[in-house]
Amino acid sequence: MCKTVPYIQGVSVAASVYSLIAVSLDRFLAIWWPMKCQITKRRARFMILLIWFIALTTTIPWAIFFDLVVIFSDAPDVQLCIEVWPDSMDGALYFLVANMMFCYILPMILITMCYVLIWIKVWKRDIPTDTKDAQMERMQQKSKVKVVKMLVVVVILFVVSWLPLYVIFARIKLGGDIEPWEEEILPIATPIAQWLGASNSCINPILYAFFNKKYRRGFIAIIKSRKCCGRLRYYETVAMMSSSTSMRKSSHFYNNNSTKRIQMNENNAVAYIFNDTGV
Repeated sequence: MCKTVPYIQGVSVAASVYSLIAVSLDRFLAIWWPMKCQITKRRARFMILLIWFIALTTTIPWAIFFDLVVIFSDAPDVQLCIEVWPDSMDGALYFLVANMMFCYILPMILITMCYVLIWIKVWKRDIPTDTKDAQMERMQQKSKVKVVKMLVVVVILFVVSWLPLYVIFARIKLGGDIEPWEEEILPIATPIAQWLGASNSCINPILYAFFNKKYRRGFIAIIKSRKCCGRLRYYETVAMMSSSTSMRKSSHFYNNNSTKRIQMNENNAVAYIFNDTGV
């Protein structure tokens, strides 16, 4: 169990972080190239398999080098499950590359870049109309501000959620001998930091519910229906989105009951996909 539990924990953390990267990349591609880069079922399966393959392989050292160690010589029955590397420098190098670099710094950079590029695309978009009035300008600006707020919150929460845990592990791995006062704090701070990092995996749905009215309405509708059928959820969601899309089209793409239809170009598709996906 000493080897299995840390390995499973490491795999779950790595898979969660890599999934966040995949979601960010998917959103980036959907906003910048909505017609060219569509995620098919085949691509989705490949991405999921790739995520779990990387997570399972990069954390193999945890299944090898974790072991039970006697902490107090006068109490040999008291053992602690910790990493035991043949060379401590190997353990420090693995932590820097596999943990800190590939599970924190690199994901943070990729997620930030994706959301910055999404923000640039969204901020520059314009809803096409024959004439622009002040009310539509205000609605468009309000929508942009809301999207930017959500993107900023997603990035900040990722950084803040994982930062305490990596600070603690960096101190243990790279900071030399532990001071007496640190020995009293670490047993309390480490589980809290682990819980904080793990909580980041479930924060996105909460953000969507907070920032996106359509997401809240769809979720409440599913609960009120008291039906768990995937087919029902799919068609109910499509119907709701279609109704909302029709209302939006009639308000934004038609002017003064004009019968002239405005053709959507790629930028229009960006606005449509962005509003409907709740990025």
